[in-house]
Amino acid sequence: MWPLKTILYFVLFWGACLMALVNPIWGVLNYLMVYQMHPKWTWWGAPLAALGMRFSLLAAIFTILGLLTGRKHVPQIKPFVSLWEVGVLILVASGGLNLVLGYGYNTDSAYAFEKMWKMLLFVLILGRLATTRENLKLVTWTLVAGSLYVGYDAFTAPASAFYLGRLEMIGGPDFSTTSGLAAHLSAVLPIIGAAFLIARKWRWRIFAAVAGALSCNTIILCRTRSAFIGLVGGVLAAVLMAPRARRYRIHCLLIAGAAITYALTDDHFWNRMGTLTDREALAQDTATVGRSEIWLLSLRVLADNPQGVGPGNFPRVIGSYNPRYYKRSTHNTLLVCFTEFGIHGGIVFLLMVAGSLRFLFLSNRLANSTKHPIETKLLTYGFFVAFVTYFVTGLGTERFYCESFWWILVLPLCLYRVVLREATAGVEVPELAKIPYQSEKDAVFGRLQHGLC
Repeated sequence: MWPLKTILYFVLFWGACLMALVNPIWGVLNYLMVYQMHPKWTWWGAPLAALGMRFSLLAAIFTILGLLTGRKHVPQIKPFVSLWEVGVLILVASGGLNLVLGYGYNTDSAYAFEKMWKMLLFVLILGRLATTRENLKLVTWTLVAGSLYVGYDAFTAPASAFYLGRLEMIGGPDFSTTSGLAAHLSAVLPIIGAAFLIARKWRWRIFAAVAGALSCNTIILCRTRSAFIGLVGGVLAAVLMAPRARRYRIHCLLIAGAAITYALTDDHFWNRMGTLTDREALAQDTATVGRSEIWLLSLRVLADNPQGVGPGNFPRVIGSYNPRYYKRSTHNTLLVCFTEFGIHGGIVFLLMVAGSLRFLFLSNRLANSTKHPIETKLLTYGFFVAFVTYFVTGLGTERFYCESFWWILVLPLCLYRVVLREATAGVEVPELAKIPYQSEKDAVFGRLQHGLC
């Protein structure tokens, strides 16, 4: 007899799969939860693992089927294909080409490329379905729910889940390591904050607050310096970029959140974070020294292979430069992109990063012309802080092949499409072209409609 939790998960999963055939957004939500929970590594997921079912693959398949069977629920989007999505296609094509022309085809490179194209395929689907306000809010609250689950799982984790005092093997496969888990939750924290601010009922605010508290506790248990630096960058962005309409409320919440988080920390956490300002400690820290040397070697790898060594090949290539670092990652998102996808791939990636920021800027600029201006500004604000947090964290750990990293990059595109849909509702392009622009807002509408913005 299966445990009740196993039965509940199984029923909810298949229920969401069937609902995806009617409205594919449920397939997206199902995929997001499966990714964050990853039942295969839980005690209650053992019976499911014995079935040999790939839940994430099944969720993705039903989502794709839902795009065909539930077409009336698929939003019409503008622009139909953005330059950001073209960048995704270029990266996939570049990775496929480097798979053949790079360092050589092997199981590691094949796995990395397979993971990449599947991951970016879902990103393209997300960028099409989460383009109504209702769908985008569903995605936002699903991230909150996933963080609540991961945080509770960490809160109740046994002693065996810790290695050298740091939490491991919690959550999905992309953030089962202590650095990955802390990076993921640090980036989702601002989204949880935005969900708290846009919630209209207290029960949902309490839900978001509990998710935030458990996420903070989990980050502390990870004791990851790269995530700590990312959070510092995120907090600075949160303080400086708070929307004027809710600025004082946000600042008060930030102070309260910081105080509660500080109360959850211990000496072990601060001793590890204290090494960031201790040059002698950093000089003796093997992880820091090794990471610095790998970064320098990465530049040599790039200079010798400007076209890129191919997806997943850097850990093999680095061994020929220094055998000590064979099978070691770059621990830097930008460097893994440049070294494995080449200079052209790195430039495309940076343009995509700039494009995500541009979408947020345009969304904020047109927020007053949407159905819910304050809500739009708060979502823009939350996505921006999440973006800053994850990107800064990614400079100290490798997140390029992590799905949640790309979720944070595509959410600005989703929000922009929501804003564009609402801001230009009922405006006909031919009529707009004939009428002289009377204001800056009209000019922006005109450029958006003609695809020049």
